[in-house]
Amino acid sequence: MASHQFICFLAMISLMIINISANNACHPDDLKGLNDFKAGIHSDTSGRLSKWIGQDCCNWPGISCNSTTNRVVQIYLPGHYVSGGDESPNFVSSTMSGSISPSISLLTSLQVIDLNKLVGLTGQIPESIGVLKDLKELNLQTNQISSTIPESVFTLTSLTTLNLENNHLTGEISENICNLQALQKLFLSNNSFTGKIPLSITKLHSISTIHLEKNQLVGEMQLPLTPSQWPSIKTLALDNNALTGVIPDSIGYLTTLSSLSMSNNQLTGSIPSSLGNIKQLQMLKVNNNNLSVEMLPTTMCGLTELSVLYVSQNKIHGPLPGCLSSFKYLLDVDVPFKRTAILPMGVQKQ
Repeated sequence: MASHQFICFLAMISLMIINISANNACHPDDLKGLNDFKAGIHSDTSGRLSKWIGQDCCNWPGISCNSTTNRVVQIYLPGHYVSGGDESPNFVSSTMSGSISPSISLLTSLQVIDLNKLVGLTGQIPESIGVLKDLKELNLQTNQISSTIPESVFTLTSLTTLNLENNHLTGEISENICNLQALQKLFLSNNSFTGKIPLSITKLHSISTIHLEKNQLVGEMQLPLTPSQWPSIKTLALDNNALTGVIPDSIGYLTTLSSLSMSNNQLTGSIPSSLGNIKQLQMLKVNNNNLSVEMLPTTMCGLTELSVLYVSQNKIHGPLPGCLSSFKYLLDVDVPFKRTAILPMGVQKQ
């Protein structure tokens, strides 16, 4: 009798072990997708991928899973990260070289792909990435990703952050960017994008941050035509391109802006008085253009939050508004040299 009970006990333990192992095991598609990703990486100075062993991928470094479905929801392998506990954090800088496997599309529950600042990732963004309909964040900044952005990226309607800055991307920015209605942060700076800024970008109603600087973009600025567009915009960076035309009066609709940079382009015309509507503006850079005005608009006297003002290397003939001397936050100023400027005490021209 005792022997029979002992055998039953062992059977129960065995079943429990099998169930635990099954619960910890990766979904077969996730396991293959991650192993193919690992196979595409030739070098990993952090050693994180060397710990991708066995079936329990949810406990692998950089991988997070949904606690209910056990499906992989996050790949977080940035180049700069913190290891160790809160009491003794260790700040690590690492690199990876290789390319992103198309099999990443097998991880169909992914919400976050963060491979930023790994420096050595090359090749293209896989076209197959478009099947990841739950993806909210794609961060590949500061690598050597090349070619164009695949059109499939613009079908990822759950995306809130798209960060591809500091790569070798080329081609034009697709008009289909307007499909990304959940997008809040767009970083495409320091690539080699050409062509015009798509007009459809003004339809991104959730957008708060746009960085398109340091590319080869041409044509006119594209700004919303009604106050209801871009209602939450905070940062607009268009500097260091080859943009032409005037600064539209509709710039005044962007009343939530805190940072506006359009320097080092070929903009002409005047600085619109509607700029004075942006009461929260803290940084304004329009230097190194072909703007031509008798003097800065007096409506700028309402921009009392300004801390950075760059307007030099234009054709601004008259004196700066005297109100600038009362701007208590204005500390960084770049104004034309050949004139008497009234500036806050202690502030010098750059």
